[in-house]
Formats: sequence, structure tokens, C-alpha cells
Amino acid sequence: MNCPRDAAELEVKSFGTTPVRTCPVCGGMFLAHGQLNQVAGPIRGDLEFCTVDLDSFQHEDAYGPIACPNDGAAMGKVDFNIETTIILDYCKKCLGFWMDGKELARINEEVKRLNEADAEVPDPLLVRISQFFWNLPLPH
Repeated sequence: MNCPRDAAELEVKSFGTTPVRTCPVCGGMFLAHGQLNQVAGPIRGDLEFCTVDLDSFQHEDAYGPIACPNDGAAMGKVDFNIETTIILDYCKKCLGFWMDGKELARINEEVKRLNEADAEVPDPLLVRISQFFWNLPLPH
């Protein structure tokens, strides 16, 4: 498999226990279906699903269009998170992602930010218990 940016042969590099095909020249990587969830920082939910769900697949980025290194299909541009400028290439045929250069590091920064924001949200059970006690009549 070759890099869709510079045609260099992709090499296998491990991210934890996940083997990922990476480009030794540009640092890009091809993530097969399910691997984005494995290599990105831990988060509740499915990063892949929330990245492609209801996306238009027509975002602009600095890299331009590419063909999937896995199957040659044209890859669409997906917005990793609407609050960021991280645009990934996504293959609708094999469900894989191409990430350019430093995009994994940017995704991990965003996942960390999301986890911190999630930690600040009170536990829904505690909120309901607090509301219950708040609404009790005061003794006279």
C-alpha cells in the first residue's frame, strides 16, 4: 500500500497494540475501520461514528482530494468535530480514514479537551437527587 500524498510505501507502526500503516516521508497514516477508536485517546462513545454521522463529506482542507490507499476509491472530507478545524479523509467504500501529518496529535488534544469538559458535567443521578431535595418544602 502506498501513501496517497507522496507515493511512498506505507510501513506498519504500532500505536499501543494497534498496527497502523504509516508513511515514513510525510507522517500520514491509513486507519482501517475501527482503528481511529483504538489509536485516539480514550473517550466514551465511538469517534468514527460521530465523525461521519450526518457529515456532508465536502469540507475544504489544505491537502486536497486523494484516493483511498486501500481500495483506490475517492475519499471524502469529514469534519472530525464541528468545534475544530480537523478535516480527515474518509473512504465510504472501506470505511477507512487517512490522517495527514500531525492530525492524530490534534485529535488526541481534542479528545483530552472533550474528556475534561465531560468531567466538569455533574453526574445526572446526582443532579436529580439535588433537584429532588431542592424542591422539598421547607419545614415551618
